[in-house]
Amino acid sequence: MFDMFKNNPISSIACVLPPALVNAFAKQNFYSPEQVRHVFTNELKTEHNIEYALAMFCSQLDFDALQLAVTYKELRANVAKECFGGWPRFNFDSLLDYSRQSAGAGGGFAGDGGCGDGACGGGGE
Repeated sequence: MFDMFKNNPISSIACVLPPALVNAFAKQNFYSPEQVRHVFTNELKTEHNIEYALAMFCSQLDFDALQLAVTYKELRANVAKECFGGWPRFNFDSLLDYSRQSAGAGGGFAGDGGCGDGACGGGGE
């Protein structure tokens, strides 16, 4: 699990977290930083690259309140490039679809790293 996460953290987060967030807190447009942190550490057993998860699943207002060294826009641009072929207007539904399609068919969006065998990986940063 750790090697997979280390090789492609963005696609790993996008594969693992959406269904875990829904299971833990029901489907929402955005999750609180506390909810994201809880699921992230439970599922991935680390906090390495948690800022990507916070940018993916929290509102910009909640993210900005954390005052991290990197911006919401920068992180989301990286997610868009890695998972959605550069398409910047993704939301939770997009991420949930990515997770489902990647787990079932090796990726449903152009430029993604895929998760075809149930484990996320490929691509690299």
